[in-house]
Amino acid sequence: MRATATATRQLARALRVGILGTGLIRAGGAAIGLMLQLYEASLGIPPQLVGLIGVAFYLTELGGAPIFGALVDRRGWRPLMLLGPLLAAAAVLLTWLTTALALTIALPMLFISRLLEGLAVASNTPATLSLLSAASGGAPALRARTTGLFQIAVIGGTAAGGVFGGLLYTQLGAYGFLALAGFYLLCWAVLLGVPGALPGQPQAHAHPNPIAVFRQPTLWAFAPAWVAVNGILGVWLNNFANQLTLNCVAPPTAQIASLCAATSDQLLVGDYSAATAGSIFTAFALVFSVGMLLWTRILPTLRPSLAMLLAVGGGLLTCALLTLINRQPATAGPPTLALAALGGALLVLSGFTPAALGVLMELAERNAADRGSVMGAYSVLLGVGQFIGGALGGVFAAADGVDGLIVLTLSFTIIAGLFVLLYRRLEPRPLLGQPA
Repeated sequence: MRATATATRQLARALRVGILGTGLIRAGGAAIGLMLQLYEASLGIPPQLVGLIGVAFYLTELGGAPIFGALVDRRGWRPLMLLGPLLAAAAVLLTWLTTALALTIALPMLFISRLLEGLAVASNTPATLSLLSAASGGAPALRARTTGLFQIAVIGGTAAGGVFGGLLYTQLGAYGFLALAGFYLLCWAVLLGVPGALPGQPQAHAHPNPIAVFRQPTLWAFAPAWVAVNGILGVWLNNFANQLTLNCVAPPTAQIASLCAATSDQLLVGDYSAATAGSIFTAFALVFSVGMLLWTRILPTLRPSLAMLLAVGGGLLTCALLTLINRQPATAGPPTLALAALGGALLVLSGFTPAALGVLMELAERNAADRGSVMGAYSVLLGVGQFIGGALGGVFAAADGVDGLIVLTLSFTIIAGLFVLLYRRLEPRPLLGQPA
């Protein structure tokens, strides 16, 4: 009895540390993402380069996630979870160093810093998901709660990071990057509490060819829709703050001046403060967090494909409402009703990622020796979508401001819906604990 109670406490502690560490890491990532866009806006960097620099870290995340995932299967999750925040701290310090360099040198340095940040994510995310999958395996109810709490940590951390990043840059300017490096060291200290092994978990033997796990039909049946939805996240996370804070009162370059003139009738383009941009990001993230809590109770009663279809419907409504808000005249006052409706649409949209992650976690348990490799797929698919979305978002923003971002978002949403319909036809037998 005492051994069982001890094992239960160890599993609970592993879940707490893993989820808390996830929230802190995501807060740091959101902070640097916002601060970088504000920094780039102050330098007058063109939107195309803003989008490209913003998503550069996905290049190393994509390449590194399968490798680090396979290393998790061989070395365990703890060393790779600890490596992540150290790499992120180094990336933030490199970003700060660019403040002392000429723009021609600073631009490639910013690109390199994002590549280093991508390695941090590639190291930490598959390891964390492997730990959470192992700690919640064999208990469907616990897995459902773990999936929801992980997503809440992701979104809640993003919410906190938006406020944190906006405050740091507002109060400290470029020196905020130094403070953020210290925050990542705090993340590392928290993750020191991660156990190297869990009670009752057999020693897994790594797959001789980790890439083979990516050939599983179950994974690729829904992968295109997952990529498209993450493309939507990439569009907004990497470009929206820059559009909000463009200096249209005194444009630093001719290109920015031309863009401001062309988008003068768009409410969400130009001259918002860093603090306001951070607050807007935080409001979106908080709504998503509430949505995750609601979906945690709803998901066990739905097939994953149906949950994803409902979320796609929320995405279509979100596009329509964003268009209405962006075209609201500045003199008309806050579009209160449209904003309230937008909150409801985002609540529905928030169900996609936990539904998809639940499929991945179930697949990981069916391939327990390859948990790390399967969870590496999470980062790969997320990275592909956000890289494409962020890079294309810069191009669309340069052409038509926030309206361009909305058009691209609508395209990704339609693509996601079509592929979810295809996946629904090929959907495997109901997963553990899910309805037929």
